[in-house]
Amino acid sequence: MSAPTYSRLDLIRFFVACLAGFLGGHLTNYAVILFAQDVWGMDALAGAGFALCFGVPLLLGWPAGAWCDQHSPQRIAQIAHGAFALALLLLAAASRSAAFGVLLYLLGASCAGVGWALLAPARMALLGRLAGERQAKLAVLFNLLVMLGFGLAPLLLAVARNLGGWPAVHGCGLLLFGLSAGLLVGLRVPALGGDGHVLARVQQGFAYVRRTPLLAQALLAAVLVYLAMGPIQVMLPRFAQQSLQLAELSRGLFLGALALALLMGGALSLPLARRFGQGRCVLVAATLSGIALSLLGQTSSLGPALLCLGVNGIGAGIAVSLLVALLQHESQPALRGRLLSIYTVTSQVVPAAGGLGAGLLLEVLPAAQGLAWCGALLSGLFILAAWRLQWLRRYR
Repeated sequence: MSAPTYSRLDLIRFFVACLAGFLGGHLTNYAVILFAQDVWGMDALAGAGFALCFGVPLLLGWPAGAWCDQHSPQRIAQIAHGAFALALLLLAAASRSAAFGVLLYLLGASCAGVGWALLAPARMALLGRLAGERQAKLAVLFNLLVMLGFGLAPLLLAVARNLGGWPAVHGCGLLLFGLSAGLLVGLRVPALGGDGHVLARVQQGFAYVRRTPLLAQALLAAVLVYLAMGPIQVMLPRFAQQSLQLAELSRGLFLGALALALLMGGALSLPLARRFGQGRCVLVAATLSGIALSLLGQTSSLGPALLCLGVNGIGAGIAVSLLVALLQHESQPALRGRLLSIYTVTSQVVPAAGGLGAGLLLEVLPAAQGLAWCGALLSGLFILAAWRLQWLRRYR
């Protein structure tokens, strides 16, 4: 039986659905963080909410990859859209309840975690099935949309909140997920099937990674890159408020500037990789990103802060884009869902842990000092990785 072929229109609506979903997902994350910080004034609760957004996949993310190999990833994606919609409804209810607000808030953050656990591997498995032989190039485009959603979400939240408060923010998220779900309707991606219990299939994915050193080292590098995401998402809004003295809309524009830097990094990734080697570019870009984060914490004016934020975003954009392209291109189709579930759990659980730590750190340190310490630690880890990860360093 020959593999199904997909038209240009199928790819276009898949990528538009991804952009809407990424924007809605990161809008939900920022809503969780900023509601706790700005309305309740509780940084630790913001860190806990962010940890739930990306911490639930620690349990659910592993079987999600096996489900995406065994069942249609399109159906898994639609279930995830429903989980995100429920998360936004619970967050809306939390803003109206004095007695149960915190409980509803934590439940909403947990539902967002369920959505991320299912949707991230489902989208990447869909990309693998739709892209065919164009895995590397389309994986970079896919990751550009990830970063665009991540970077534009705080700006969209600020605009929506200025226009209509938190109800407008929640309504905007629901519209985005409705658009994403609607665009995937009728996109027929059959299941690959497979026998065995889900836990046995998960173990097959881990065994595949263990016997492939390049993939194992790429995943370890991804852990280090994503370790920075938690502090950035939790500390950066507070840094913009405390150190830069930015108002609501200006803060959203400052955080949204990260989108441009991430996109620039993604656009530069393939040309740089062709010239200098993919693995070397990943490690050098990640190190520069960590150094820029450390320097960002030592700035107190907008110009230098934007410069540091730009270098941080470009470095992260290059590293993540090339890592995603490597994993998509080097993975076996029958095991791609399980491999990418390990990656997506990494991209969710590691920022969750970093976000929880960042929220606790903000209780005792100003945001500027917290960013400086996190950046210095990450720079040291990236330098150590550049020395030790030989398979990745040599990869072209």
